[in-house]
Amino acid sequence: SPPRLLVGAPWDGDGRGDVYECDVGPQNSSCAKTNLGAAALGGSAGHLGMTLAGSEDGGGFACAPLWSQECGTSVFSSGRCVRLDEELRLVGTVAPTAQRCSTYMDIVLVLDGSNSIYPWEEVQEFLGNILGRFFIGPGQTQVGVLQYGEQVVQEWALGQHPTAQSLLEAARNLTRQEGRETRTAMAIRQA
Repeated sequence: SPPRLLVGAPWDGDGRGDVYECDVGPQNSSCAKTNLGAAALGGSAGHLGMTLAGSEDGGGFACAPLWSQECGTSVFSSGRCVRLDEELRLVGTVAPTAQRCSTYMDIVLVLDGSNSIYPWEEVQEFLGNILGRFFIGPGQTQVGVLQYGEQVVQEWALGQHPTAQSLLEAARNLTRQEGRETRTAMAIRQA
């Protein structure tokens, strides 16, 4: 068969992306859309065609590295690839497409509560803005907070606040430790 060139067009058409197959060599060669985007991604949002790789059997892979999934109130880009046969027909999915959120995290925030931080309300606001972006819950994202100045104090442990509402309320009510020393290294070691 004549040589061909595969071209990824990640923003093609409706934004799902696609792959074009082009003849190589003759002048005025033409390219044809393979229509993989709709078949590979279905109704999912993604950008197919950013990564293409051949395989020994003449087929290959087309990937949508910006395919995203929702995880509670957060969205994570995990990528998705499909396997193609030598005629560029969809054979199957080869990269895991998570059916559940696989991006749960334990987050420990370390806050400087010494006298060098002022006004404290801005720290509370920052904390609320950060925490409001995660899906908080048992078995999901958990948050702990350490505050330091002259001493290191564990304000709350991972999982102590099992809901976003409880966590945001704790952040609003967090009082500054104060103190004339700032022992950052000690706080990081303890965290």
